[in-house]
Amino acid sequence: MEYSSLSKDLTTKLSSVIKKENGIYFTPPSCVSSNINLLKPYISEIKTVLEPSCGSGEFITSLQALFPQNVSITGIELNETIYNSVFLQLNSSNVSILKQDYLTFDPATKYDLIIGNPPFYVMKKESVDKIYYPYFDGRPNIFILFIIKSLELLNDNGILSFILPKNFLNCLYYDKTRNYLSQNFQILHIVERDDKFIDTQQETILMIIRKPLVKTEINNTKYILSIHSYTIFVLEDNMNKIVKLYEKSKTLWDLGFTVSVGNVVWNQCKDILTDDATKTRLIYCSDIVDNQLSIKKYKNGDKKNYIDKPGTSRPMIVINRGYGVGEYKFNYCLINEAGEYLLENHLICIEYNMNIEPNKDKTDKTDKTDKTELIKMYEKVIMSFKDKRTQEFIKLYFGNNAINTTELNYILPIYYDI
Repeated sequence: MEYSSLSKDLTTKLSSVIKKENGIYFTPPSCVSSNINLLKPYISEIKTVLEPSCGSGEFITSLQALFPQNVSITGIELNETIYNSVFLQLNSSNVSILKQDYLTFDPATKYDLIIGNPPFYVMKKESVDKIYYPYFDGRPNIFILFIIKSLELLNDNGILSFILPKNFLNCLYYDKTRNYLSQNFQILHIVERDDKFIDTQQETILMIIRKPLVKTEINNTKYILSIHSYTIFVLEDNMNKIVKLYEKSKTLWDLGFTVSVGNVVWNQCKDILTDDATKTRLIYCSDIVDNQLSIKKYKNGDKKNYIDKPGTSRPMIVINRGYGVGEYKFNYCLINEAGEYLLENHLICIEYNMNIEPNKDKTDKTDKTDKTELIKMYEKVIMSFKDKRTQEFIKLYFGNNAINTTELNYILPIYYDI
């Protein structure tokens, strides 16, 4: 299915900076069509519709064709260029297009259906109204705010249908929102989309949820896993696979390991970087190649292999945490080198907590682990990383997203008995 001429015109008219800063990416018609088809069983119950980021009007155009004239449709658009275009094209007796910031929108009525493709971009926490703070950790993505705002505007039995980034399913920054949804709303569908958006390769899902008349009606077990108290959403087709991959596994936390990020941001300490091999080795993310330590010489004259700063000589496992763009490559290796070293901040390090034995009372602070035993423990973790089950889990769970310390510590299954 082709994008509308308006979508194409607006994509050309808006600068790439404006689109990126405001998360403006027009919805592929194939995605709109699939969304509408999933909503057809509920059409008779819908009298009021809201599209909170109507963009080029792909959803509203499809809704006009689907619903009779007595259904009231409201579209909101903040960008003036887009608003001026869609107002002329879509405003009619049963369609109202408003130029407004959705997050400050305060309608007199609620809605039976809220549908759309909210913007995706990270915000500064201080710019966000504190009423949203209970629903996220770290820096929020604006789509989280759109979800929470929309849930407040639903009538009883009302439906929210949003296209969202795929990482909403399991990114731990959004755990509080997922937990809130799972406890208070019925998930009707979570569907992976492979539609091609103009100007972005963002992986997306379609999530459709309903506000129940009574909470006792809620049953979301086919979409939800609880792992170390985190609420994880799973595509229905993947649920059995994920559950199977957790069988006979533990996590690094269960086994007494700690996980942290390298503490050197190399371009912020150029004045103490050096070529002097008597100083501390600085290991970069790009030095981990095919699960081996392979020290590079860098063409960038500012990037050097040593740093004039005390390091550590403790053995540990290091993993690249990725950059959050492009396909994530799970690269790791055991560092057991002579001499001191430090890690740059794009590496995650795994160390065994020398004060805690796995499967023992964690109040016991007796150190009973010598270096030989420690290396054996690390090698078991490496063996688990090499296991085909780990590769399958990473593909299903992380996809193209970078891994973080919490996910590595509490989520990734470790097959420690292999």
